[in-house]
Amino acid sequence: MTNQAADLFSPRLFACKDEVYKEVAGMDLKQISYFMWVYEERSFSKAAAKANVVQSALSMQIRRIEDEFGVLLFNRLPRGVEPTEAGRKFYDRCVLIARNLAEAREELSGASDLAAVSGVIRVGLPGSFNRGVLRDVLLPFMERYPGVQLTISEAYTGTLIDWVREGSVDFALGVRPSEEGGLIQKLIYSDRVVLMSGAPVNGASFRPCDLSQAENLKLILPAQNQSFGSLVQKYIDQGFIRTAKTIEINGTVGAFQLARYSDWGVLTPFVSLCRESGRSGMYIYPIVNPDIPFDLYLVYDKRRPPNIAARQFIAAIEAELRHVDAIWKELTASPSQI
Repeated sequence: MTNQAADLFSPRLFACKDEVYKEVAGMDLKQISYFMWVYEERSFSKAAAKANVVQSALSMQIRRIEDEFGVLLFNRLPRGVEPTEAGRKFYDRCVLIARNLAEAREELSGASDLAAVSGVIRVGLPGSFNRGVLRDVLLPFMERYPGVQLTISEAYTGTLIDWVREGSVDFALGVRPSEEGGLIQKLIYSDRVVLMSGAPVNGASFRPCDLSQAENLKLILPAQNQSFGSLVQKYIDQGFIRTAKTIEINGTVGAFQLARYSDWGVLTPFVSLCRESGRSGMYIYPIVNPDIPFDLYLVYDKRRPPNIAARQFIAAIEAELRHVDAIWKELTASPSQI
């Protein structure tokens, strides 16, 4: 790697912790945004549409970064692009920049001294989120905001929504409430449901899975009194999911433990497994049929909007979910041969 290419990943250039930067290592924030869109969309044309610019202008900005540092960020393919190793490392840096910028915007809009933000945040989160990415959101947040006291409560969506209505939590993540009432709902993430097992029940990991054609599938069902569980049972009843045996386990930990160390399978959003996707002995299959949506909504009472500390925590969640998207695209673009 050239000296310029090495400089591209220098911690000195990306130590933007507490300031709003208009320029980073010769790159403006627009160039960084363009790069991230291309990386996430794996396409110059789709990224240009997202950025609302012509493709040639966006391509020129990416080329300028590559020329300046003497490094190739993307391999241009007949259909789309694939990031190089340098591109993947650069993306991780850009995620940090985007996260810091989001925090800086919140600071400018709501507080003169963000480091002094304090108080209590009571958050309701689903088990799938906590299992997959809570650590990567929580630990950096607590380090950055030592004056904020966090209380994390875990439950299924129905309970989480009740807690929001009661005022037991300041906000929650869950599926869209069937009765909105005085609640504000904001779609924060659209996840992909996968089948996970400790055995190769569908071949190599990340091989697309059609559940309507499954043979001898032993499936762990979520609780049917929850929206996701009732949808899965509906698909089974209608023949869209074929099973040989089923068992209902009302709990994330128990369901994952059984599936992880057996030939039983469990349906779960990818966010719950994203950090374990390369682990030996774990088989993960994207579901191509039937379509099983898993949308996460930010839910709060409009009478009690999130304070600045809570908004910072929500921004950290959104930034981490963008990283989950990048992991998914990386894995599905180059399926494992486990």
